[in-house]
Amino acid sequence: MLDMDPQLGKYGVTARLFKLINDLPKDKKLILLKQLIGDDVSTQLCKLIIEMSENQQIILLEQLKSMPVAEMPERTVSLEGDESSMRENPRKPCLINANYSVQNKDYKSYILDISIGGVFIETNEKFTLGQKIVLNFTLPNNQKPFKLTGAISWGSPRGFGLKFDELPVQQGEILRSFVEQKE
Repeated sequence: MLDMDPQLGKYGVTARLFKLINDLPKDKKLILLKQLIGDDVSTQLCKLIIEMSENQQIILLEQLKSMPVAEMPERTVSLEGDESSMRENPRKPCLINANYSVQNKDYKSYILDISIGGVFIETNEKFTLGQKIVLNFTLPNNQKPFKLTGAISWGSPRGFGLKFDELPVQQGEILRSFVEQKE
């Protein structure tokens, strides 16, 4: 059993952990963070940002604007096979009317970007991560409407990311064609 520091009281272990973590070099802190939260760093960051006050979010936004931009390919979870295998899915900016249902309540909005794995939907509504959604939309290059289910994978003040549960093969090909289509 860990020895208790009488001056720190019943939170002695927690205080010692905070001190140890605080004294770690930045690279070791990042390694520890990754070990604690796994590969789901984006979701954890989104949760932290959502919990910030609006003023804190504005300060973060200003800090991010002043950072140099590094072009990194978008990585998303593969829909085929084992979920731990990762592949790159190109995203396509768009403006597509979307109707969606959350807990039997209907909403209308827009899809602002789309990939074979999911979409970003613009909204001021607040939903929880993991919440199930039924999404209906029609692509500009196809008359057949899509009706897909998915779960909210991340959120922001502008909207949320929806990861598709399953994508029927035919709809997957139509969607892939749309995403790869050059303007």
